[in-house]
Amino acid sequence: MSASFGTNVLKLLSSKIASQAISFITAPIIARIFLPEHFGTVQLFSSISGVIVVISCLRYELSIPLGRDKNEVIASFVISIISALAIALLSFVAVLILKAKVAVWLKSPELEAFLWFLPLTVLLGGIGNAIRYYASRSGKFGAMAWADFGSIAGNMLLTILFGLIFGASAMFLFIGQITGMVLSILILFIFLSREFLSEAKTVNLSLRDIWEVAKYHKKFPIYSTWSGLFNSTSMQLPPIILGAYFSTTVVGYYSLGQRFVGLPMSLLGGSIAQVFFPSAAKEYNETGKLTNIVNSTFKRLVQIGIFPFMILGFFGGPLFGFVFGNNWVEAGVYAQILSIYVLFQFISSPLSTVFSIYNRQGTFLFLSLSQLINRMIALILFAQFGVARNCLIAYSAVSSIFYILILYFVFRFSKAFISSGMKVLVKYAILSFILLLPVLFISKIINNIYFTLISLVIDAMLYLFILYRLDLDIRNVMHRISSKILLGRLW
Repeated sequence: MSASFGTNVLKLLSSKIASQAISFITAPIIARIFLPEHFGTVQLFSSISGVIVVISCLRYELSIPLGRDKNEVIASFVISIISALAIALLSFVAVLILKAKVAVWLKSPELEAFLWFLPLTVLLGGIGNAIRYYASRSGKFGAMAWADFGSIAGNMLLTILFGLIFGASAMFLFIGQITGMVLSILILFIFLSREFLSEAKTVNLSLRDIWEVAKYHKKFPIYSTWSGLFNSTSMQLPPIILGAYFSTTVVGYYSLGQRFVGLPMSLLGGSIAQVFFPSAAKEYNETGKLTNIVNSTFKRLVQIGIFPFMILGFFGGPLFGFVFGNNWVEAGVYAQILSIYVLFQFISSPLSTVFSIYNRQGTFLFLSLSQLINRMIALILFAQFGVARNCLIAYSAVSSIFYILILYFVFRFSKAFISSGMKVLVKYAILSFILLLPVLFISKIINNIYFTLISLVIDAMLYLFILYRLDLDIRNVMHRISSKILLGRLW
């Protein structure tokens, strides 16, 4: 991992640590103000909108970092915005026709009112995706960091404020989410407005030029849109299936469990992905291969991800009960079940842009479609037994297989050694297990949550110390970053 790569990741990571700290501090308050069914209703809306937002730009936002000059970059950005407007309009028509039927099918009458906001959410999500990829292409990772912080802070604080003043309601949870999306876009626009307007003045684009860029990157709408749709739909299947077969309360448990089991992914995985894609694209354009950057990034993802996911896998239930209250212990059990697959998702998702760099969108489309079908079969089949946990176990198992396959193809395309990757994974899994085993064993005897928490903090510090001592690259990156922080040059 190069110094610039590590520094850019840290820029995004530092804001995410701050924003997720706010999220973690405020989440117990929010969980005690709002009920599981409130979380469930908002999660159902988020699942529906999340599927559409992923494809709102027809995946043309992925072509922004690949632009060979300013004309192509601006053209890709314009195409992304136009696509988002079109998809938002189509979603409005769908809401007019289907809103009542969807609310009945998902056993959530309150959802019908929320669906009117679907076109706005789709449009904001599309604009947000496009402007983030433009920022990453321009190297404005500090701006992205501030946008992440503003989004989470505005979301959490406004949700608590409304909840305390007006009382518990799913609508106030939803308003907080919309506020976060708007703040993220506004902050990015403020940071990028001068550069964007300057480039817009110097770029001379015609409709023909835009059309040529759209045709050149046609594989994104043809393949990546469908793979994105299949992948996002499969990701959102659990709340939809749980809502259809069980209740919004069960969906609420899943929502909180998924949110916090996915914390390492939202905290670091997205930051690494935003930096990895343009860095890998540049390296491929210059050298024609990605072996080194894939190997180093995979190793870092394993080192960073495996320990916290093993903590969630072993101690999810008790930790959720302590942090959010006894009403949310079941959400912790869901987090334990989901932790296995989210670990592989955390490792593979930032690397999955290799498919785009090697122009193998068709392969990713096939994998995404297979995942969607298998997840749907597993969830619906096990839902027949009337036990939500069984549905999630099946979902986690199928999902783990998919992300392992993603890693296999990433290593294969980049000509990295799969055996080396397996050794790295096994090495840090064993290290994490050895550190956590005494805590797991003694906590069964003492059964004191404070003892467990203190022991886990000590284990985490020990794990970080071992990484620092054993890995020369980490020491070098940390020394460079520390020097830049002391000199005030990180941002």
